[in-house]
Amino acid sequence: MRGMLLLVIGLINKIVEMGVGSKSFPQESAPPAVLESPRPLVSSTSRKGSFVWLEILIVFGLLEAVMWTPRSAFHSCLIVLEVAVVLWLGLQGYSKAELGLVWPSWAGTLRILLIGGAAAIAIPLLALATGHAVPANADWPQLKNLWPYVIWAFAQQFLLQSFFFVRVESLVGSRWAVIASTLLFTLAHLPNAALTIMTFVGALFFTELFRRYRSIYPLGIVHAILGIAIAYSFPDSIMHHMRVGLSYWQFH
Repeated sequence: MRGMLLLVIGLINKIVEMGVGSKSFPQESAPPAVLESPRPLVSSTSRKGSFVWLEILIVFGLLEAVMWTPRSAFHSCLIVLEVAVVLWLGLQGYSKAELGLVWPSWAGTLRILLIGGAAAIAIPLLALATGHAVPANADWPQLKNLWPYVIWAFAQQFLLQSFFFVRVESLVGSRWAVIASTLLFTLAHLPNAALTIMTFVGALFFTELFRRYRSIYPLGIVHAILGIAIAYSFPDSIMHHMRVGLSYWQFH
């Protein structure tokens, strides 16, 4: 049992550290509780707004601490704490439908995947058209790093949508939550300027689709293929292995 626990913690640590070191459609499936409202929405547990803000600040603060703390035993502890807090708080007080832990209709899923897939194909084609080689780096990313990134992409969507978005939505409504959640997620990618710009555009796209279709599953797939496309299409001189926070400055 202890060995299994250590294995799980080690896997979480590897995936999150890789992320630290390495980002108009029809409404159809959102449940009535999460549709646009002229007033701020309140979750099913009627939690106070101040408590919801506190949850957001704690999780974002821990996330920034992970990004800006040198790698060490303390850094690993921060990662485990962040994961535990996000899961513990994130799964409380909201239904599976509100959290986006359901699939949209097949039409909605296909629409999301087609749009995301087209964007993922366009990125390397644009790089080739402008005279850049693809892959842009000789030895990165390696194939062995792709499967952890897929898991990391879904984890990021859970953090962005199922944690930040649903909480901000309960405070200010869904349209403003798209903007606020996008800004929060974008700030977490500083000081990598190129990745920060791409993250703003991507997070705006992802969060608007979440607002309309209310599912993180197809978004996680699209996030993964877009991230891989970016990694293969942009050189390390620009992307620094897609690193953010302190590790961006430590890239050589």
